[in-house]
Amino acid sequence: MFSTFSRSSTLLVNIGARNLSTIPVKQVASVLKLNVGNEANAIKIDAAMKKLGTMMKAHPGYSHATRYVCKTEWAYEMSYIFKDLDSFKAWKTSKVRDQVHTAYLAALKDAGIKEETVYSGARVHDEWR
Repeated sequence: MFSTFSRSSTLLVNIGARNLSTIPVKQVASVLKLNVGNEANAIKIDAAMKKLGTMMKAHPGYSHATRYVCKTEWAYEMSYIFKDLDSFKAWKTSKVRDQVHTAYLAALKDAGIKEETVYSGARVHDEWR
Protein backbone atom coordinates (compact mmCIF):
# COMPACT_ATOMS: atom_id res chain seq x y z
CA MET A 1 0.00 0.00 0.00
CA PHE A 2 2.39 2.60 1.20
CA SER A 3 5.35 1.50 -0.90
CA THR A 4 3.69 2.81 -4.05
CA PHE A 5 2.91 6.19 -2.50
CA SER A 6 6.16 7.58 -3.80
CA ARG A 7 5.48 6.57 -7.39
CA SER A 8 1.85 7.71 -7.25
CA SER A 9 2.59 11.08 -5.67
CA THR A 10 5.28 11.75 -8.28
CA LEU A 11 2.72 11.12 -11.01
CA LEU A 12 0.26 13.54 -9.44
CA VAL A 13 2.94 16.17 -8.93
CA ASN A 14 4.14 15.90 -12.52
CA ILE A 15 0.64 16.11 -13.90
CA GLY A 16 -0.15 19.11 -11.72
CA ALA A 17 3.09 20.86 -12.65
CA ARG A 18 2.47 20.47 -16.38
CA ASN A 19 -1.20 21.46 -16.11
CA LEU A 20 -2.27 18.65 -18.43
CA SER A 21 -5.69 18.54 -16.88
CA THR A 22 -8.45 20.89 -15.94
CA ILE A 23 -9.31 18.69 -12.97
CA PRO A 24 -7.98 20.53 -9.90
CA VAL A 25 -6.14 18.55 -7.23
CA LYS A 26 -7.72 19.70 -3.98
CA GLN A 27 -7.60 16.47 -1.98
CA VAL A 28 -5.73 13.23 -2.62
CA ALA A 29 -6.87 9.70 -1.81
CA SER A 30 -4.43 6.89 -1.22
CA VAL A 31 -6.38 3.89 -2.50
CA LEU A 32 -6.10 0.19 -1.63
CA LYS A 33 -7.97 -2.61 -3.40
CA LEU A 34 -7.74 -6.21 -2.28
CA ASN A 35 -9.71 -9.39 -1.92
CA VAL A 36 -10.17 -10.47 1.69
CA GLY A 37 -11.65 -13.85 0.79
CA ASN A 38 -14.26 -14.17 3.53
CA GLU A 39 -16.07 -12.40 6.36
CA ALA A 40 -13.58 -13.43 9.04
CA ASN A 41 -10.77 -11.75 7.11
CA ALA A 42 -12.95 -8.73 6.38
CA ILE A 43 -13.46 -8.28 10.12
CA LYS A 44 -9.70 -8.59 10.75
CA ILE A 45 -8.86 -6.12 7.99
CA ASP A 46 -11.57 -3.71 9.19
CA ALA A 47 -10.05 -3.61 12.66
CA ALA A 48 -6.55 -3.11 11.25
CA MET A 49 -7.59 -0.39 8.77
CA LYS A 50 -9.41 1.52 11.52
CA LYS A 51 -6.22 1.34 13.58
CA LEU A 52 -4.18 2.62 10.62
CA GLY A 53 -6.58 5.53 10.19
CA THR A 54 -6.20 6.41 13.86
CA MET A 55 -2.41 6.24 13.55
CA MET A 56 -2.50 8.44 10.44
CA LYS A 57 -4.19 11.26 12.38
CA ALA A 58 -0.70 12.09 13.67
CA HIS A 59 0.29 13.15 10.13
CA PRO A 60 -0.53 16.79 9.35
CA GLY A 61 -3.05 16.97 6.53
CA TYR A 62 -4.55 13.50 6.92
CA SER A 63 -8.32 13.90 6.86
CA HIS A 64 -10.24 10.61 7.05
CA ALA A 65 -10.78 7.20 5.49
CA THR A 66 -13.58 5.48 3.60
CA ARG A 67 -14.14 1.77 3.10
CA TYR A 68 -16.17 -0.29 0.63
CA VAL A 69 -16.77 -4.04 0.87
CA CYS A 70 -18.56 -6.32 -1.58
CA LYS A 71 -19.87 -9.21 0.51
CA THR A 72 -20.48 -11.33 -2.61
CA GLU A 73 -16.94 -11.16 -4.00
CA TRP A 74 -15.18 -10.07 -0.79
CA ALA A 75 -13.64 -7.16 -2.67
CA TYR A 76 -12.33 -4.63 -0.15
CA GLU A 77 -11.44 -1.03 -0.97
CA MET A 78 -9.99 1.69 1.26
CA SER A 79 -9.32 5.35 0.60
CA TYR A 80 -7.18 7.37 2.99
CA ILE A 81 -7.89 11.04 2.29
CA PHE A 82 -5.32 13.82 2.54
CA LYS A 83 -6.47 17.45 2.68
CA ASP A 84 -4.17 18.57 -0.15
CA LEU A 85 -1.38 17.49 -2.46
CA ASP A 86 1.35 18.88 -0.19
CA SER A 87 0.24 16.80 2.80
CA PHE A 88 0.07 13.72 0.57
CA LYS A 89 3.57 14.38 -0.80
CA ALA A 90 4.90 14.83 2.75
CA TRP A 91 3.41 11.46 3.68
CA LYS A 92 6.00 9.49 1.68
CA THR A 93 8.85 10.63 3.97
CA SER A 94 6.83 10.77 7.20
CA LYS A 95 7.92 8.80 10.26
CA VAL A 96 4.22 8.14 10.87
CA ARG A 97 4.09 6.45 7.47
CA ASP A 98 6.83 4.04 8.52
CA GLN A 99 4.86 3.04 11.63
CA VAL A 100 1.63 2.70 9.64
CA HIS A 101 3.34 0.59 6.98
CA THR A 102 4.67 -1.82 9.59
CA ALA A 103 1.17 -2.24 11.07
CA TYR A 104 -0.29 -2.61 7.56
CA LEU A 105 2.10 -5.45 6.68
CA ALA A 106 1.28 -7.20 9.97
CA ALA A 107 -2.45 -6.92 9.23
CA LEU A 108 -2.04 -8.46 5.79
CA LYS A 109 0.03 -11.28 7.21
CA ASP A 110 -2.55 -11.93 9.95
CA ALA A 111 -5.28 -12.23 7.29
CA GLY A 112 -3.12 -14.39 5.01
CA ILE A 113 -3.04 -11.77 2.25
CA LYS A 114 0.14 -11.26 0.25
CA GLU A 115 1.20 -7.63 -0.23
CA GLU A 116 1.84 -8.17 -3.93
CA THR A 117 -1.86 -8.99 -4.46
CA VAL A 118 -2.95 -5.59 -3.12
CA TYR A 119 -3.48 -2.76 -5.59
CA SER A 120 -2.48 0.67 -4.33
CA GLY A 121 -2.49 4.03 -5.99
CA ALA A 122 -3.36 7.69 -5.63
CA ARG A 123 -6.47 9.50 -6.85
CA VAL A 124 -7.74 13.03 -6.97
CA HIS A 125 -10.52 13.06 -4.39
CA ASP A 126 -13.65 15.20 -4.37
CA GLU A 127 -16.87 14.89 -2.41
CA TRP A 128 -19.97 16.12 -4.17
CA ARG A 129 -22.90 16.73 -1.87
